[in-house]
Amino acid sequence: MKRRILLVDGEGQSLRELRAELAALADEWEIAEAANGANALASIAASPAQAVVADMQLTDMTGEQLLGQVLQQFPHTHRVVLADLGDLESLLRCVGGVHQFVIKPCTAARLQVVLQRAFELDVWLPNHTVRRLVGHVPRLPSLADSYNAAVRLVERNDATPESVGELMARDPAMAAKMLQLANSAAYGEPTDDFDLVEAVREIGLANTRACLLLAHSWSGFAEVEHAGFAMKSLSTHANEVSALAAWLARSEGASDKLIGLARTAGLLHDVGKLALAANLPGQFLRSVTLARERGCAAFEAEQEIFGATHGEVGGCLLGFWGLPMAVVEAVALHHHPACFLSRQFSPLTAVHVANALCRADSGDHFRASVEREYLGVLGLADKIPSWWETGRVELQRLRNRHV
Repeated sequence: MKRRILLVDGEGQSLRELRAELAALADEWEIAEAANGANALASIAASPAQAVVADMQLTDMTGEQLLGQVLQQFPHTHRVVLADLGDLESLLRCVGGVHQFVIKPCTAARLQVVLQRAFELDVWLPNHTVRRLVGHVPRLPSLADSYNAAVRLVERNDATPESVGELMARDPAMAAKMLQLANSAAYGEPTDDFDLVEAVREIGLANTRACLLLAHSWSGFAEVEHAGFAMKSLSTHANEVSALAAWLARSEGASDKLIGLARTAGLLHDVGKLALAANLPGQFLRSVTLARERGCAAFEAEQEIFGATHGEVGGCLLGFWGLPMAVVEAVALHHHPACFLSRQFSPLTAVHVANALCRADSGDHFRASVEREYLGVLGLADKIPSWWETGRVELQRLRNRHV
């Protein structure tokens, strides 16, 4: 059965030019068109679409408004908006949102890759509860200190992609949004950016500066704090897991690319917690209270309250945003790595072990926190004792650097 892709063109008619080429690239797709937002909604109601691709500037509404209605009425339909890098205010509303977006001008090949990734996510993440939750988490606030420091730095004449990227890498929310923007801004084939320095270089310092100055809402996190969630603790933990995951991957002789993916996945592994706390604070507080009362893991309480875990929510968000699948898998499964089909060391392995190292207060606690069966399949179970001994030394070194 062919997948139906609905193209909703704007005044510039950029999508019309791509229709024939897109159909030729993927003969398993049925390409349909709608003249405006209202026609698009009527079309999906009459004949379901697996994906909607809409220009940001439609004749009767914005592309963002259309996709918001699609989300409410047809939640299982993938949503992609074509945005103009010059229209930063409109673009910023997309960054960190629940829709995918692609920067214009967009080639048919680029759009094909975006849609294929979306359909891969269907196979990999069939949990409808996760999709429903992601529809309710449009806000991903950053820590105010990190945001203010980034704004000050990017306004300096001596700012470089290296200095700005390294600073943004300290804040999981800011990092996730910049990676989303960089991957969406890529022309032709996707770059699969997972390094913040490369991401800043991809979109340029000027656009990075404009996005930061417009993004005042990124720094608002009062609701998160009221939900029993400490932003500074999350940021500290995320950076420790990131550094340990990279260290672990390096110690296992991994490639530079895998080390970079492990570092990024470690930084973003708890982004689902931030999303849930910021957007559903009441339910998140109940999950925190439940975990405390029962003495169980946070993800176990989340499963009971939300029907999904923060790992699944975070992984789904990052998948929508076009981040590399290795990062998506590591974030979604960092508590349940045995669900992963790979039988070799991966970013997921590094993040799973690094997270356990950071949380453990004893060797017994660490051994109980890692999935021995999963590590056994990889032939790594015998490394658990040495990982604890060397890992805690590395962790203490990291913590001493920030005292």
